[in-house]
Amino acid sequence: MLRLLLIIVGLGLLPGSGLQIHVRGQFSAPIPPVTIDMHHVELADILTELEKQSGLFFSYESSLLKDLPKVTLTAKEESFSYCLKRLFASLPLTYRVTGQYVILKPQPKSYTISGFVRDSASYESLISATVVDRHSGRGTTTNSYGFYSITLPAGPVSLYSSYVGFGSKEISFELTGDTLVDLPLSAAGMIQEIVIRGTDPHSEVLNSQMGNIQLSANQIRHVPVVFGEPDLIKTLQLTPGIASGMEGLTGMYVRGGGGDENLFLLDGIPVYNVNHLGGLFSTFNPDMVKNVDFYKGSFPARYGGRLSSVIDVRLKDGDMQNYHGSFTIGLLAARANIEGPIVKDKTSFNVAFRRTWYDAFTTPIFAIKNRNNQYGFFAGYSFYDLNAKINHIFTPKSRLYANFYMGQDRLRYEEYEWMNHYPIGEKFSWRWGNLVTSLNWNYIFSNKLFSNLNIAYSRYKLKVREEENRLKVIKGETDDFQLNQFTNRHSSGIEDMGYIYNLDYSPVPEHHIKGGVQYLYHTYHPEKKTYNVSSFGNGWRDQTILYRIDQDPVLHAHEWAVFAEDEWTLGERWKINVGARLSNYHVQKEDYLSFQPRLSMRYLIRPGLSVKAGYTKMSQYVHQLSNTYANLPSDIWVPVTAEVKPMESHQYTAGLYYNYRKTYDVSLEGYYKKMNHVIEYQDNASLFPKYTQWDEKISMGTGRSYGVELMVKRGEGHTTGWVAYTLAWSDRIFRDGTVNEGIRFPSKFDNRHKFNATVIHKINDRIDISASWTFATGNRVTIPVDYYLSPDFDPSISTGRPVYGTEYFDGGGISQYYITNGYETILRRNAFKLANYHHLDLSLNIYRPRKNGNMGIWNISLYNVYSRKNPFCIDNISSIVPGELKVSQKGFIPIIPSFSYTYKF
Repeated sequence: MLRLLLIIVGLGLLPGSGLQIHVRGQFSAPIPPVTIDMHHVELADILTELEKQSGLFFSYESSLLKDLPKVTLTAKEESFSYCLKRLFASLPLTYRVTGQYVILKPQPKSYTISGFVRDSASYESLISATVVDRHSGRGTTTNSYGFYSITLPAGPVSLYSSYVGFGSKEISFELTGDTLVDLPLSAAGMIQEIVIRGTDPHSEVLNSQMGNIQLSANQIRHVPVVFGEPDLIKTLQLTPGIASGMEGLTGMYVRGGGGDENLFLLDGIPVYNVNHLGGLFSTFNPDMVKNVDFYKGSFPARYGGRLSSVIDVRLKDGDMQNYHGSFTIGLLAARANIEGPIVKDKTSFNVAFRRTWYDAFTTPIFAIKNRNNQYGFFAGYSFYDLNAKINHIFTPKSRLYANFYMGQDRLRYEEYEWMNHYPIGEKFSWRWGNLVTSLNWNYIFSNKLFSNLNIAYSRYKLKVREEENRLKVIKGETDDFQLNQFTNRHSSGIEDMGYIYNLDYSPVPEHHIKGGVQYLYHTYHPEKKTYNVSSFGNGWRDQTILYRIDQDPVLHAHEWAVFAEDEWTLGERWKINVGARLSNYHVQKEDYLSFQPRLSMRYLIRPGLSVKAGYTKMSQYVHQLSNTYANLPSDIWVPVTAEVKPMESHQYTAGLYYNYRKTYDVSLEGYYKKMNHVIEYQDNASLFPKYTQWDEKISMGTGRSYGVELMVKRGEGHTTGWVAYTLAWSDRIFRDGTVNEGIRFPSKFDNRHKFNATVIHKINDRIDISASWTFATGNRVTIPVDYYLSPDFDPSISTGRPVYGTEYFDGGGISQYYITNGYETILRRNAFKLANYHHLDLSLNIYRPRKNGNMGIWNISLYNVYSRKNPFCIDNISSIVPGELKVSQKGFIPIIPSFSYTYKF
């Protein structure tokens, strides 16, 4: 596909391709090619030479060429039309070929219209809203802050603005100078709110981006998910090219990449941990989400630092006109949101809080159970999210946003028994979470130049505390008791401080330029440890420190980047986004400089049908040490080192895009991604990652992924939704032989086939239903080669014969696992494929309007309707007959009904 597109481009630019002049419905003979070499001469001299070679005549007023600068034109056997385009590109003239004449006229004076597209009720800025002039057909879209800029010829203008979920608005006026025009849109009905993209239906065909999906909060709320809690990551999992990892979790493995290769941004700030409850919920509160931009290919130059995807989440600014909010009670969590003006039309706020109440049920139950008991047991889990945002307008050209987010998970376990007035037992607690804060300042330098300065701080921290009490009897004249306490504290984290400065510039209608600089100062605490052994005696009055270890390695890194991109329109058919990103990462006295070119281009075959191609290079400077399928809080973030190089990816994409009757959008995308310096744990490395000497336990290799993605969407009418299919391959190879003996092997999520169907139907104004069905081929797992003997194993009871599978003995040990002939292939890395995965989810929303204008919403959801227990892991490995390996798989999640009630006021 890419080769074919390049051939088309080459044929269109051939110097001798010729031009035929259309005269009253007939075509004249082709104009001969032009050869010319004139430097710094009057324009009239070049026109005279072109008349001689072409046989055409230039018609213009003599005064038109006065005061024009001298020009240069060189061409060798090039088409006449191409020479005209080059000649007049920088001159304030327009030309039109009619018969044997080329008519020259002064270029009409142009002016720039700029402003913001906003919600008329709340004054909330609308991202990616469409602004089009009906007279000229020129159009643009708003940026991440709702700002637009469009340059048009002087004269009558009819600006038409539209946005998904809102009614359109049209303003007509006479353009006589640069003008500032805000476009307020009013909210529309629900039918328009449940479209998968937040832009004009034609934009997927017309823009140059590939692998880009936009979601609004309303779209996320209508997709059925587990426990009825709307979740943007689970919604994205229903689109092509994304593997979800394990059943019901919010993992994301995009186009064959790893879980740490996704860049999550919260109002432009990196967030490292995006999961609650082991991945059942994401950290993004749906009440705060305004817009989500997801990229998996053809990355704009303003994004960098990850290989696989970018998830740019923008939060609501807050209503500047009225106070309103909502609260929701669900099966596992409750959330509340309130927003409104601090100073009307000047300052607003938006606050949201979410918390699980699982522990509110379990804590009293355990307290009653443990009352007056010699033996006690407690287990509990909780999480919360707090979002706050303040939006202040200084002037029409200057605005400040203050953003704050804090979220935390807590897992506790305690088991004890009272012996001789001492609590004997163990307890542990895990705490992990994010803290993110930032200041954003928007400033409009001119109607063509928009700027944003983002000063940010982001932190992720994990704290683990384990404590065990043991009672020791001291023999003597009287038996005394001594309490030995073993305390282990473990923490890990990462902190980022820095700034991002972006410029958005539209010098002429054909160019939309974005650029900027970025700096981040990283502080890594990969594995801080404190191990303490204490002894208490004499009724807890005395304490002796028997043993203590403190370990707190800290790594610092500096990351900077400069970037620029240009959305360039070439006539009606061509649009090109070309850009580059130059970044450097300084760590452990090493500098890693990376130049990352970006290119994507679109060719419009005819209205409603286009073809695209692109290339992207990405670099990644951090790794997440993990050896599981789930994103666990114990996973450790570490930077590249002097020995471990940054990961790199080169992605080539091509696609075909079609819009049918402005109702159905069809996209077919193919991609090939080559990855360098990907890391894997070496064979026989420890299952649980440790920071100490971690780079000695891993190897660097290469990976590749390729596939085809098909998506069909319907965005209008009472029934909307999409169907998506993915055919993909992903594998790795480590040629040094430390992983899988140097043999190429599939990645964990080498899911060959993936199919999703999501349908949303509005029955009437008070009821809508939705359904989603997912099918995917099974994940890949590695069958363990060896089982290690426990310390209690007594080798004297061994039978002396090879054992196939696992065999348990009275001594409490597990025998070594022996490989027999025929097992070698299936025991290689990720060689075993779990059973296929599929499930159906249903959701029902019932809307109950109140007389006072408020709204109550009931949601009833069924996850995994037909209770398919999809495989979660390998449960048992056995072989009754030598040479025949039996592997059983285990699934846990059955049908899960859930409900929630939301009250909006």
